Amino acid sequence: MGASTNAILGIAFLVLALFLTFLMYHLWGYPFDKEKHKSSAPRSLMNLHRLFGYVFVGIYVVLMWDMVPRLWSYQIELPARTVIHLTLGLAVGAILIIKIVVVRFFKHMESTLAPFLGTALLLCTLLLTGLALPYAARETYLRATAQDGANFSQDRIERVTTFLPQIGFTDEAGLLTLASSAGLAEGRDVLTRKCTQCHDLRTILVKPRTPEAWHSTVTRMATRATTLNPISESEQWSVTAYLIAISPTLREVASDRRALGIEASASQQAVRQSGATELQDYDPIAAKNLFEAKCSQCHSPTLVERSTFASRDDVVALVTRMVSNGLTADDAELSQIIAYLTDSFAGTQSQ
Repeated sequence: MGASTNAILGIAFLVLALFLTFLMYHLWGYPFDKEKHKSSAPRSLMNLHRLFGYVFVGIYVVLMWDMVPRLWSYQIELPARTVIHLTLGLAVGAILIIKIVVVRFFKHMESTLAPFLGTALLLCTLLLTGLALPYAARETYLRATAQDGANFSQDRIERVTTFLPQIGFTDEAGLLTLASSAGLAEGRDVLTRKCTQCHDLRTILVKPRTPEAWHSTVTRMATRATTLNPISESEQWSVTAYLIAISPTLREVASDRRALGIEASASQQAVRQSGATELQDYDPIAAKNLFEAKCSQCHSPTLVERSTFASRDDVVALVTRMVSNGLTADDAELSQIIAYLTDSFAGTQSQ
């Protein structure tokens, strides 16, 4: 089941929980005959609550049917978020069973326990969907961005045609299928449906690899796939073809990331050098204007002014963080900003 389907079912699950809890509180307001174990609430509302309760249980079963098989992955220890998610899911199931048993077989306890069980269901559902929906939305976004049309261009198709035979794919007819827009789209779909049962796309697509390394990675992932959602040999080649096709895109992204990292490191070094250099032509008014112009690009200058600086080192540390977050300035401008903040807020005089 795809991330978008999971997200839709999760939203429906939450909406139903809110609606059923609201309706339960409304029905709870009607007199209850404890001798006959029967509420005086309108039969239509009771049936409505029961009907949507069955729908709620059905969605829960579908979601758990999709989630539980993912636990049989190669991971020895589950991530903390997964453990919490599973715990809440099992808690919802346990509360549902208790509530159904009380309503069906222990009518004398219904008026007392049912409202509290319903409230507990709502709280667990809120926590469960709060953990799951943001990640499902991110996964849906990553799936969409993985569908870059450039990855299906003719040069990418030629790339697949060239490299697949070099790593052991010998089926010429199959090569024509894999090295096509439809074949690459199929590989992308297998990637987003099956490879994410153990990893998210960010982990898989973190860096480019050689064609042979991609095939080795996909084969290793296939051996660790869940029993209920295996990755066949043809699907392995399909995913490999897609990953070979998108490697140039991944390389560009990785290069941009490295360039940003190098630029940030250089900028941070420039801040440290500027902070260590005594400024000879400090102009307080010009420095203040420069500070306000630069810092207002990301936030209000008053946010910085409210910070507490014990020394010039504190100022340098702050400006270094600002550079890491995207502040662009040359050495002279950084020196002016550091001098202004030190002179105005650190209690010391710049030279």
